[in-house]
Amino acid sequence: MMAPKGKILLAEDDTSLGFVIKDSLEIEGYEVVHCADGQSAIDRFNKSEFDLCLLDVMMPNKDGFTVAKKIRQQSDLVPILFLTAKSLEEDKLKGFHTGADDYIIKPFEFRELLMKIRVLLRRSGDTRIPPALRHPLPP
Repeated sequence: MMAPKGKILLAEDDTSLGFVIKDSLEIEGYEVVHCADGQSAIDRFNKSEFDLCLLDVMMPNKDGFTVAKKIRQQSDLVPILFLTAKSLEEDKLKGFHTGADDYIIKPFEFRELLMKIRVLLRRSGDTRIPPALRHPLPP
């Protein structure tokens, strides 16, 4: 069995969307841990190592901004990518101020998400990504 391309923490309270993202990323070879609320995402992050975090902003218990702050208190190296319906400039800026590396507005194209994940993992120095996958997908 091939080693996963990376371990991703996915914090998404929409069960259907969470399943689709998790399933799609696993098909691409990533190991994905899905949490349905912010506090469980913090708890999972504290118990395991992740190569990248995908965070929704609006979640029960703790919002994505709070989760990002907690992650940044422990690591400034793990890439954080927000997936959110919050599209106002002030929300994006708040996301970046809390430690996000990138921000995708819902709805989004899966290929764009996949490319951003690859770019963030490449920049964070994840050598498990084969060289052929480190570059953009053809159109």
